[in-house]
Amino acid sequence: MSDKMSQEELIKQALANPKAAIEAIDRVDCEESLITFIKRAWHTIEPGTPFTTGWAVDCMAEHLEAVTSGEIKRLLINVPPGCTKSVLVNTFWPAWEWGPKGLPHHRFISASYERGLATRDMIRCRDIILDNWYQDRWPIGFKDDQSEKMFYANKATGWRFASSVGGRLTGYRGDRIIIDDPHDTKGAESDLVRATATRWFSETLPTRLNRADESAMVMIMQRLHV
Repeated sequence: MSDKMSQEELIKQALANPKAAIEAIDRVDCEESLITFIKRAWHTIEPGTPFTTGWAVDCMAEHLEAVTSGEIKRLLINVPPGCTKSVLVNTFWPAWEWGPKGLPHHRFISASYERGLATRDMIRCRDIILDNWYQDRWPIGFKDDQSEKMFYANKATGWRFASSVGGRLTGYRGDRIIIDDPHDTKGAESDLVRATATRWFSETLPTRLNRADESAMVMIMQRLHV
């Protein structure tokens, strides 16, 4: 009887405040699934374009969930262009960890062959978090004096920093290091560019992890060279 009464009470509360009920459902559903979060939050950055998923996107999301849960510490994803890779890994995943997963203290270092690309996706991530839809469900504030395009910090000690492959990372240690396209199509043909990216990846990045036993590195790219 008590279970029945509690269900009836929940229904009454939902009918009395439908907005709060929808937000509560969103919080639970998004906490359980990254792909669900993307579907629900997509309108915040692409209001005129419907979100289209597929097995590749679902698979990438599942592996990122495994990184969040600690099952995977090093993840390499190779996909061709047009698979929503940058938006998935560098935009939605950090916003998902900070909000639905309750990890606003996580610190992200994002790098690409060109710093502007990493910065672009960081801005999109911040746009999602600042949207009313997100704030109503996961209210996260940003520090006013640390809110730039290439670096911003929230009020729970978490931050995001954009760099380029080969760039200096002195003073920064991340819980998550994201490398999105370490070199472009032309750069992949250069022995020097490839060697620089490989050396930076193997020698510099491991020293920039916040906790070597728990922090994770994620690289996503298209295959451009043997």
